[in-house]
Amino acid sequence: MKRILIATALTLVTVGSSFAMVANGQLPATTRAEAQALVPNGDFSNLTAAQAGAIASVIYGDNNHRGGSIRSILNWN
Repeated sequence: MKRILIATALTLVTVGSSFAMVANGQLPATTRAEAQALVPNGDFSNLTAAQAGAIASVIYGDNNHRGGSIRSILNWN
């Protein structure tokens, strides 16, 4: 679990442009569709800007464990 969170944090640091793209907390439709395909039961409503940016980074990054990373991001409080 710690490894997933560390990988997500490192991805956030290196992919600033995707974070700027989702600054209002809304994922673009294609990104949301990909995330929902990986985590079909995930609740993607009411995302914070940080969560949306992290999910976009996971989708467009080289992460091999995308579903698990997105689930951990959705559990952020």
